[in-house]
Amino acid sequence: MNLVAGRYRLVAQLGQGGMGTVWRAVDELLRQEVAVKEVRLPSGLDQAARAELIERTLREARAAARLRSHPSIVTVLDVIMDGGRPWIVMELINGRSLDQILRQDGPLPPPRAAWVGQHILDALMAAHSVGVLHRDVKPANVLITEDGRVQLTDFGIATVAGDVALTQTGLLNGSPGYVAPERLRGDPDGPAADLWSLGATLYTVVEGAQAFSGDNAHALMAAVLMREPAPARRAGPLAPVLAALLEKDPERRCTAEQAALWLRSAARGDAPESVPGRAGRASVARRERGRARVARRRRAVLLGGTAAAALGVVAALLIWVNTRALPGDRLASPTATATPVVAASSAPVAARLFRTQPKTCPLLTNAQARALLGGTAKRTFLASTRCQWVSPIRATIMLTTYRTPTVKGCQANFDGMVTLAKDEKQRHPKTRLRAGRTAGHRTYAYTRVAPDHGAGFHRSLSVFCVTNVLVSVDYWGPRPGYTVVDRTTQHVTKALTAPH
Repeated sequence: MNLVAGRYRLVAQLGQGGMGTVWRAVDELLRQEVAVKEVRLPSGLDQAARAELIERTLREARAAARLRSHPSIVTVLDVIMDGGRPWIVMELINGRSLDQILRQDGPLPPPRAAWVGQHILDALMAAHSVGVLHRDVKPANVLITEDGRVQLTDFGIATVAGDVALTQTGLLNGSPGYVAPERLRGDPDGPAADLWSLGATLYTVVEGAQAFSGDNAHALMAAVLMREPAPARRAGPLAPVLAALLEKDPERRCTAEQAALWLRSAARGDAPESVPGRAGRASVARRERGRARVARRRRAVLLGGTAAAALGVVAALLIWVNTRALPGDRLASPTATATPVVAASSAPVAARLFRTQPKTCPLLTNAQARALLGGTAKRTFLASTRCQWVSPIRATIMLTTYRTPTVKGCQANFDGMVTLAKDEKQRHPKTRLRAGRTAGHRTYAYTRVAPDHGAGFHRSLSVFCVTNVLVSVDYWGPRPGYTVVDRTTQHVTKALTAPH
């Protein structure tokens, strides 16, 4: 077949998309197989439009090249011009797309979908950290290799922060049903839009159908803008994170960090090391569904029956709903009841199991907040799980609590928060981390300079468990170090462990 740039021999077509055709090819110089993307230039383009489309392709190559070291992003090896159009040379992935897997094997079990989602999210977070937006996350652009790796490909309409925006009259930037509402409206977008597309992708692969439907592209886009997603029936533990990611308002959509914690929890114990051959896939899927059923029964026993298990799912939903609630919600009534349990002999505070979600605002008094912030402070109730106090100079204490049904569940969430804190050091190398025991509880904290919140501002965060209640104390303000979060931790611990 054709020889591109005198080096890459096209062997077979692998797939087609809106921006071009992907070929299996052989690099005649290095004697290895590669994938080559041939950019399709629509007929009737004038010289300016043709130059624009070529620039889009070169931008794709630049975007992907900045991410070539990430294990879940397909590596771009070269970009060349041949026949007046660009060709992108990429690592050849031996595997199938999620779109193909869905057509051939049916929907993925929720734990498997969550495991795949973890890798897609990690790739997106890496891209976002260097200013790259994918803008076309969908099942066809996620590949599962034969050895079980997850690969995000096709940054064909990616936007790199700092590049001049390019427009294409009449061409939709993305695939209907997977484009975030804010992009369809023409509003400024950002990383949150890629998260919405991730939610739409995971919904499709776990439910077997798209979250929104329409007879044509225009009807489908209208459904995304105007309707709620179809109820999830197969998603199980993934349902809350799907709802959180598919929130139409990007300001209320869950963050990447929240989604990472959820996906990690949903995928725990179900991260296959490889993808079996076609003959064994159906039996593996059945076995995975069986394991999920057994796991659900075991959780139900541990939680004291089906009602307790259902309460666990509802409580999970509260993580993102309540932490993203808007100001103005009515303050719920007083502190939750708690059942005493036997405390470890070494613990300096009483241990008890909380039956209901504690109300967060009463755990820190206004007088205590004023003392911590160094003057006046206004309290804002955000939800039963979250409360904040803000001083006139915008120094802030954000207090968040989250009740899990069991002590083990709280510790699992605590471990997830520790991972996120360690990630903070990767993003901001001067971040200081600390593990210790504050107010008698195992805590993990970090502190760093926070110029994004104001000149001379610092950010400190501390997380800990009081039996089955996870507590997060987040401070932004002029005071460096751990003093504010440590003192807040002491006040909150005393309030939670006081006899009622």
